[in-house]
Amino acid sequence: MGIRWLLRLALLLVSAGVAPTRQNPKSDERKGRYAMNMVLMIVMSSVVLLAAGCNRTDVIPERLEGKVDRDLRYADIKNNPEAHKGKLMLAGGKVLSAKRMQDGTLIEVLQIPLSEDLIPTDRETESKGRFVVIDRGGQVADPAIFDDEKKRITVVGEVLGTTTIKLDEVQQQVPQLALKHITVWDWDRVKPGYRPYYGYGYPYAWGYRGYYGYPLYW
Repeated sequence: MGIRWLLRLALLLVSAGVAPTRQNPKSDERKGRYAMNMVLMIVMSSVVLLAAGCNRTDVIPERLEGKVDRDLRYADIKNNPEAHKGKLMLAGGKVLSAKRMQDGTLIEVLQIPLSEDLIPTDRETESKGRFVVIDRGGQVADPAIFDDEKKRITVVGEVLGTTTIKLDEVQQQVPQLALKHITVWDWDRVKPGYRPYYGYGYPYAWGYRGYYGYPLYW
């Protein structure tokens, strides 16, 4: 709604600025230039607002907006997974492994806190553990996309409960999520300190998308 309002204002400025009067042609010319400058400023502001909005919207697609429990944290589902079964949540981190199974693709992730822009941060030492994402909808075309250790992901997932993984020589219970949406980040482009950058994520069910913004530091 805000961007539409800005565009309407731009059209009004153009109309007001270019409408000629008989009394003072030079004044009309100055008004026209002023109006065009204002239009350029408004258009650029609209682009910035649109880009910022697209980032958050793409991480949480419109079809899932309003269904995701933004207050649900990794610690909550780790401590009491049964209490949160069926809920949709955001989680992110570093992909440790991905393999094709008979019923889908299994992705093991080291949980990392997300920034305000929903991008995994560089705070790996604050990780609370691991979690597993199961993709039964074919969003991940090939597990090989995660072979690059610099890949980070943000997922919207449904809490399924727990599953068992092998950590060194120990069997460990970790939270399991059913994948609803995934965004893959190139860490070289989104890590703190890179200025400027053009980070990107590409939800596999909808193809490549652009991302423009700056990661936060906390």
